Amino acid sequence: MIKIFEKLLELIDHNQDSVLVTVIESTGSTPREKGARMIVTKAGRASGTIGGGTIEYLAEELGKICLEEKRNRIKDYNLAPNEVADLGMICGGQVKVLFQYIHPKQEGLVEVFTKLIDLLKMNQHFWLLSSICEEQNMPFLVFNDDDNYLEKKSYENLEEVRNRYLEEKGEKYFIEEFSQQGKVYIFGGGHVAQALVPVLRELDFYCVVLEDREDFLSEDLFPKANERLLVDFNKVGAKVTFTEKDYAVVITRSHQFDYEIQKQLLATPIDYIGVMGSKRKTATQKELLKEEGYSLMDMERIYMPIGIEIKAETLKELAISISGELILKRACKNEKP
Repeated sequence: MIKIFEKLLELIDHNQDSVLVTVIESTGSTPREKGARMIVTKAGRASGTIGGGTIEYLAEELGKICLEEKRNRIKDYNLAPNEVADLGMICGGQVKVLFQYIHPKQEGLVEVFTKLIDLLKMNQHFWLLSSICEEQNMPFLVFNDDDNYLEKKSYENLEEVRNRYLEEKGEKYFIEEFSQQGKVYIFGGGHVAQALVPVLRELDFYCVVLEDREDFLSEDLFPKANERLLVDFNKVGAKVTFTEKDYAVVITRSHQFDYEIQKQLLATPIDYIGVMGSKRKTATQKELLKEEGYSLMDMERIYMPIGIEIKAETLKELAISISGELILKRACKNEKP
């Protein structure tokens, strides 16, 4: 998401117009869900994807037409079983796609995109409204809870029709709500963490690295980390308040630190606690927890050894294994009503 709007800012900076293609409705079995985006320029797709295959090709071609005509459009693509073969797809369903012409001289657009990117980077809750009118005054509105882009009455309407549509002052918008995402707290700044953070950031996880050694928190080691915190591993609650949305990856230099951090995390509502360790370490630490009175339910909250079993050995393989487990956990959260 950030990359899409950073690319749009880059195109604006080069005085180049483009078309933003967004899936605004998705039903049945489709390649990408609502909110998937790509950018089309005269040269074709410049960034993002709405699922690939024939649908993306057709959308890219229509995007070029919208670019020539300097106009918006909405197009329905039917992936019903009897039409799937004609489209070269293997799945059924329907998608509605919005094509928004982006003029590089559009007043206020740079400010809106900059604000949107900042809100995403800061992991803030906000609303994005995308105009679906052919003749648009402003293609996008972005606001968070403290803003006054719309009157209170409209904001209440927004709550009722989130991820749908809203008509405001004669212009119709597709509405998306971006909630604060759970943060991944990575305890330990060693080699595994250094390999893990870049992978997680590419997957749009918000990463916080925690260490008790300042030398292992440098920007050189973690240039892509969202936050780097110097903490006392025996008192992590003094610096961080964990929520049920968050994830913890415990990969410190010490078994004792790992154990102490686990106990502290079990006293919080954090949803995922992953701990690096061998089968022997796992058995030993779970036995210690049992002796200290922790229940089976408590211990089931701990994913140890951490990661999906792919026989990972190298640092990059370990990063992929851990990332895979976090992807699965995030997907399961998103499926909850």
